[in-house]
Amino acid sequence: MKLNYRYTIAYAVITFFVLSIGFAIVYAALSRSVTQATIGKLEHLNAVVAAQLKSGRDYTGDPSRANVQISRASFDSTNHGSTAQIRDEWNAALQSEVSTIRLTTYAVVGGQPYRITSKAAVVEPSDVYLTGLVLVFAWTFVFLLALVVILSEVISWYILKPFNNTLRGIQLFQLSQKNTIDLHPSRTAEFNVLNEFLVRMTAQAQSDYQGLKEFSENASHELQTPIASIKAKIELLIDSELTEKQLLLLTGMHDELERLAKINQSLTLLAKLEHYESGPEVRTDLSQLVRTTEAAFADLAEMKGIRTVEQIADDVHVSFDESLAQLLLNNLFSNAIRHNLPGGEIQLQLSATELVLANTGHAPSAPVSELFGRFKKGNASLDSIGIGLAIVKRISELYGHRITYTYEDGWHRIRLAFAPEQT
Repeated sequence: MKLNYRYTIAYAVITFFVLSIGFAIVYAALSRSVTQATIGKLEHLNAVVAAQLKSGRDYTGDPSRANVQISRASFDSTNHGSTAQIRDEWNAALQSEVSTIRLTTYAVVGGQPYRITSKAAVVEPSDVYLTGLVLVFAWTFVFLLALVVILSEVISWYILKPFNNTLRGIQLFQLSQKNTIDLHPSRTAEFNVLNEFLVRMTAQAQSDYQGLKEFSENASHELQTPIASIKAKIELLIDSELTEKQLLLLTGMHDELERLAKINQSLTLLAKLEHYESGPEVRTDLSQLVRTTEAAFADLAEMKGIRTVEQIADDVHVSFDESLAQLLLNNLFSNAIRHNLPGGEIQLQLSATELVLANTGHAPSAPVSELFGRFKKGNASLDSIGIGLAIVKRISELYGHRITYTYEDGWHRIRLAFAPEQT
């Protein structure tokens, strides 16, 4: 979810709660105002009736007496002041129960105290104003929400434009490029601090990247010469007159140097793949390449009595550099034969969407999720350096293909799913 959308949602929630609280306050204030206004009118009516009593004239039929009751009172009750009662009473005119306010005041006329009680029906806000208040609340909320959505898009585009430019610069940045990351200055201090930090970090990362790249290339190049020299000298010694014990020792040393040379070559290749930059998209005829590779390994499979069952679709062209695709297939076929059983089987399937290579074999000694790591071997007893699948995974990642490895019911199965946009 975009940042401005999160702000919009947060502001909408805040607006809803603020308006809800405001609605409750307005409703309570309106109810109180109606009640106080009615009491004020009844106080005025009671004062008018008290004045009528003091005048001595007969106002029995006067309209002001319609909702007023007058009775004699004791002098003690006059000390209590006026009292107001609010309760629901039956209203004959309306034929329903309504909220009624009764106000009682006291007046002394000719030395005699009188109790004057007047009443009036109160129109509750819930009866008249509630629907209107809810509509006002709803339309106000809708208006504010629409205003927030529109303004958030406009304002966020303006305010977050430097931040979006920074994100774009990060997405376009590559460690292998020689130029520093391209970030535009901003009038917002926090964005400038972020940009300065990113410039420093990317410059340091570029420096470390170049240093690591040069080190791996130099180390590989420098190791090749002494390894080749030592191997040549050992081979000369093996051809000379030696005792059986010396010959065994030299043969072991020669085998270890061969292994060291393979490790050096594999690590060098993996380092190059880590820094590999693919050029224009190239599509390789994987159908032909798979058939050619299977034929190249046929003799080795036959030596172990391994049967190959293939199902290869024609004209499967996949986004791959041909040399890298060949390297990937070599590693897959080599593993399928090396980790197979004598008299075992290899199943090969190629379709427009995936390549599946399965072979019989013992269960791996390491978790299958770790076998794509460096120096991870499925069987420690086999002569393998454990880098082949790491190379396969890296080549797949270069072109967006997805590779998975599973082991079930005595079958090792590697599935290479081609990137959808490339099929």
